[in-house]
Amino acid sequence: MNDFRRNSRRVANMLRHSDYPNYNAWVTNDVVCEHLQLTMTELEQIVVKDDRGRFEFSEDGLMVRALYGHSIDVDLGLEPVNPPAMLYHGTAEKYIEVISREGLKPRKRKYVHLTESIEEATSVGTRHGSPVLLGVSAEAMVRDGGEFYKTRNGIWLAQEIPVRYITVIEQGNL
Repeated sequence: MNDFRRNSRRVANMLRHSDYPNYNAWVTNDVVCEHLQLTMTELEQIVVKDDRGRFEFSEDGLMVRALYGHSIDVDLGLEPVNPPAMLYHGTAEKYIEVISREGLKPRKRKYVHLTESIEEATSVGTRHGSPVLLGVSAEAMVRDGGEFYKTRNGIWLAQEIPVRYITVIEQGNL
């Protein structure tokens, strides 16, 4: 694994799962750089070049935070928004039995992550084993009182997705 990728994962871990972020998920750049032994240039490259758009700098440029994926209690200031009728979630076959009983739950994270892109969901599913593409009837869930949030980089978040809103679209060799 190259240094950029390794350092990006280290930054994500610190910003999502450590005691460093404040309640709005911000950590000062100098603390991140000192703790992870990065230069400010390296941190800037990680934030700007991250292909998943996981990070952002504060308006004054003095702090950084992860936009999603937290396991710690943070408030990102997200407001509920109306999603498209259908959203997608990629998972692996080994999780389908539990999902069919319990629905989608954030597990160790604060939210379930969804996307508008079948390709992105499929890509996520392949990271965990034999992929399964799930469709989520977001429109029906909102009609029934559910809420969705959208991050600045287009990831959709929900507290959980009950089974009745989930459909297996494709399973196996996607």
